[in-house]
Amino acid sequence: MKLGFIGTGNLATAILRGVVSSEIVAANEIAIFDIFSEKTAMLEKELGVKAFSSANEITANCERVVIAVKPKDIAALIDSVKAQALVNNPLFISTAAGTTTEKLLDCFGYNARIIRIMPNINAAVGESMTAFCANGAAGDDDKAFVMNFCSCFGKAVEIEEKYFSAFTAVAGSAPAFAYMFADALASAGVKYGLPAKVSQDIAAQMLLGSAKMLLESPLAVSELIRNVCSPGGTTIEGVCSLKETGFENSVITAVDKTVEKDRKMSGK
Repeated sequence: MKLGFIGTGNLATAILRGVVSSEIVAANEIAIFDIFSEKTAMLEKELGVKAFSSANEITANCERVVIAVKPKDIAALIDSVKAQALVNNPLFISTAAGTTTEKLLDCFGYNARIIRIMPNINAAVGESMTAFCANGAAGDDDKAFVMNFCSCFGKAVEIEEKYFSAFTAVAGSAPAFAYMFADALASAGVKYGLPAKVSQDIAAQMLLGSAKMLLESPLAVSELIRNVCSPGGTTIEGVCSLKETGFENSVITAVDKTVEKDRKMSGK
């Protein structure tokens, strides 16, 4: 098999659907395993992938293995498959937050090929921003595959692992911050009489359009802000209020706390 998944939680399933849809790997060349067999049976029927009966079977039969279990379960999982991994030597692609390639390598106990990826929940709609980094055993072909793999469910960038904590905050955790902002805007719309669903749709489309402008405009963010603000107008009044009430500082503090937590999880 070309590709295997150990773990089929929400994020892994979103990634799996993106990979199958892109056809970079044929569905019948993808194997999946999860302790919840009813989930893998459903995905097997839906996507045409093959459900395997154990993590060891995935490791033994797949050229590349996505490890998509919770960080607390990583060590036990690797301990259960490392003997087979040493024989087959697949590329391991880990999605575990706060788990460095060095820590993964220690668990394997041999010079395993490891690439760590950090996608976000927006993979579910094909718009994740994903970072990846590779250990020394992973080659250029491995990295090229992972770049294509991550591009199946959004955009991807290779960064040094020392920046992963910052990336986790700015891309991995920040969708929750964006949802909070959208929810607050929608609530404000309801306050002034807009129906709840209409207000939510307005806030969501505003975020989508603003993100598109950020990605496509040659202007700096500060210039984009100024372009929306007419002198003495309504928008500059709101912008000044956000500054006065500490909006920017709140965002930066949220990032600080997220980075701090990720570093603790990484043992740094």
